[in-house]
Amino acid sequence: MPMRRLAALALALAAVPAAASAQSTDADARILFETRLRSETVDQQGFIEQAHALTVRTRLGWRSPTADGLQLLVEGEGVAVLDDRYSAPVDPVPGRPAVADGETLELNRAQVRWTGLSDTEITLGRQRLTVGNSRFVGNVGWRQNEQTFDAVRVASTALKPLTLTWVFADRVQRPLGHEHAQGVWRGDIHLLQAETDTPVGRLSGFGLSVDLDNAAAFSSTTVGARLTSTRLVSGDRSLTWSAEYAVQTDAGANPANYSLDFQAVAVGLLSPRWSVGAGYERFDGDGLSGFQTPLGTGHGFLGWSDVITTTPPFGVRDLFLRGHVGVPVGSRTLRLAAEAHAFHDADGDFALGRELDLSATLPVDSHWSVELKAAHFDGDHPAFGDADKGWLTLEYRY
Repeated sequence: MPMRRLAALALALAAVPAAASAQSTDADARILFETRLRSETVDQQGFIEQAHALTVRTRLGWRSPTADGLQLLVEGEGVAVLDDRYSAPVDPVPGRPAVADGETLELNRAQVRWTGLSDTEITLGRQRLTVGNSRFVGNVGWRQNEQTFDAVRVASTALKPLTLTWVFADRVQRPLGHEHAQGVWRGDIHLLQAETDTPVGRLSGFGLSVDLDNAAAFSSTTVGARLTSTRLVSGDRSLTWSAEYAVQTDAGANPANYSLDFQAVAVGLLSPRWSVGAGYERFDGDGLSGFQTPLGTGHGFLGWSDVITTTPPFGVRDLFLRGHVGVPVGSRTLRLAAEAHAFHDADGDFALGRELDLSATLPVDSHWSVELKAAHFDGDHPAFGDADKGWLTLEYRY
């Protein structure tokens, strides 16, 4: 572990001068560099002590110029642990809560992109995938070690007005890290999505088939649709709304036998300086299995605390309010955001808990930003205990 920590820190330190001085002669070619220092504190019911994690994530890569429609991208990622008073994915600490950011040094992306066909883009290799709102397929960007896929992706607008996306992946590099027993999922993953504009909003439909060799319990087939819209109502204020529905069944070697659904609706008002909204989400459960989104980005949907990460067998119902306001600070804008959630089982028979989330984000300049964020979960069910989490993040993007 000490050698890995030194290697990750060396990668971060060596990259700074290289990124700062790099000058590209081609607008399509550039050095890729970013680093994020984050302190995370967790006080969770059932643990004797708090968790204190101080980690730094660094990514360094290069994107080539485009020649004959071909472009190469390669990027490494390292996470170093500076304060390890927490249970990391492969380094549990008895008596302290878990934080899913452990030491790692790995190839994050290595892909070839080809745009030689009209209105079509093909990407092959280890890549970042964020489909739609990232609920069902995403990069879990909140964690220090992001999720990437060994995949081929084809996106095309040749059949206008449809936008079609097809993905096949056989490996998922998960945020837990490649040394964890579940850090790399292997199997067959197929996704087909179609999107188009309609008179009532942007409509997207998808089919997702997941058949995992080493995580059979998450093998499933999901078919769903999402409709989103923004309409100007007065001055600079707009009405926003969305509706989503999906059906999921077991697949592959999944030992369970189920057919479950997911529903979500949200409505809000939006202006250039503020937004406010309310919504409802329901993940079904049949008493034995719950509707799952194993490849999606969970953080930011069912609260920021991530206390409810896997849908329990009795399902989850979430009623929420959220909003933000921008406050001028000199030439910059401080973004203040808040969310409130009330969680129940899918049928609304009993409460699971309530959550309040607060954040303040300030871009220091075009490269640096700082964020203070907190989540308070007040549990009402034995499976979901009270939790308080706080984060202080300093990020640089070249």
